[in-house]
Amino acid sequence: MHELCIEPHASEISRLIDWVEAGCRRHGIADDVTFKMKLALEEAVMNVISHAFTGWPPPHTILVRLDITPDAIIAEIVDNGRPFDPTTAPDPDLTLPLDKRHPGGLGIHLMRSLTDRLGYARERSNNVLRMEKARA
Repeated sequence: MHELCIEPHASEISRLIDWVEAGCRRHGIADDVTFKMKLALEEAVMNVISHAFTGWPPPHTILVRLDITPDAIIAEIVDNGRPFDPTTAPDPDLTLPLDKRHPGGLGIHLMRSLTDRLGYARERSNNVLRMEKARA
């Protein structure tokens, strides 16, 4: 398993994406699978940066773990921000016109669509979001 600690700033996203891409390339992951995992991770980490630490006492930490098995890519995002379980968020009603939709929820919908499994746990004052994507 590989780990990357990032600061809770949008400027860190490019470093995260480069790191994920390099790890996937080293393990021969197909480009389309790599793209989906990068996009899901970018969305998840941006949600943490944008929402988890607002009004929450420092220090603020984000740790990303990446494990590539023979069958799947498994990513975990660990942050010490306010508790939030995205797996319990309702799916947005995509049939409604844009001006009738409630704000938010599309990022979580995107993460669900791009991955095969999305899981959450609250461990020792940390949010742990786990995303899995099959290699094939």
